[in-house]
Amino acid sequence: MSTLINKYPQFAGDFEGLLLESANSWYNALQIRFRKRTTHHVSFEGSYTISKETDYSSAGRNNWVGALGLGQPQQLDNLSAEHSIGASDAPQRLAGAVVVDLPIGRNQWIGGDMNRGVDAVIGGWSVATLITQQSGQPMAIGLNNPLLANGSQRPDVVCPQLKSGTSMHNVALNWQTNPAAINAGLPPVSTFFNGNCFADPGDNLPGNAPRYFPGLRVDGIHTADLNLYKSFVPKEGMRLEVRAEIFNFTNHPRFGQPNSAVGSGPAGSSTVSNPFFGTISGDAPGETPRFFQFGLRFEF
Repeated sequence: MSTLINKYPQFAGDFEGLLLESANSWYNALQIRFRKRTTHHVSFEGSYTISKETDYSSAGRNNWVGALGLGQPQQLDNLSAEHSIGASDAPQRLAGAVVVDLPIGRNQWIGGDMNRGVDAVIGGWSVATLITQQSGQPMAIGLNNPLLANGSQRPDVVCPQLKSGTSMHNVALNWQTNPAAINAGLPPVSTFFNGNCFADPGDNLPGNAPRYFPGLRVDGIHTADLNLYKSFVPKEGMRLEVRAEIFNFTNHPRFGQPNSAVGSGPAGSSTVSNPFFGTISGDAPGETPRFFQFGLRFEF
């Protein structure tokens, strides 16, 4: 890399400055809350939020000491160009809980005259579910080999169609086929990004890509947890509660962010282009499949 094309060629090496522990952010939202008290054995409560968050730094600051990371300033003397959609932006979020007291058991709609022994087993149960639906956060597209001496270089965007048109679900399903195709010298079976729309801006030239893309988002949250529980009083002053809980009841997967490093190749490769760009090879961090939990609580 030539020092002569550096913006400040008189300074050799990285420019290092004092920390500027500040940044600006804007958040606007419309929140709707709803609640229904128990009537006819059903109650529910929840909220729905429509929002937008923009900022100059999703790390909470615009500072630098030497090398910079993804999402940090690209041009240290042009911080106004850093304004973009924020990394934590989630345009829509629905969270709700529904509780249903099953009308089964003594003095209920079903089995109103059943004996106490049977009622102790199948009567008095309640079902509760917690539902979360949330948009995914925006993605940042970086460079595997950035060549901007005093900033976090981003790629150039050279066309408007940033997505390939293949859903994230279908891209993830082909994670085993993609490496096999690439190793055979063929293009990947499916990618999430349109690789032709991203380019390396060149040596010591800032890219025109924003910090985060509002139209490119990671997989959202789509979960439903289910609880089945009942409690009864075996003796005065005592209370027994039995509970069965199912987390991620629908077993809905949440995939990790597609490979988003322009110009990066497979591990150990010196390839300039990235054959894995836009492919998905795993779940989002912390994502868990459906699992069960059982509990028994005795109070006296």
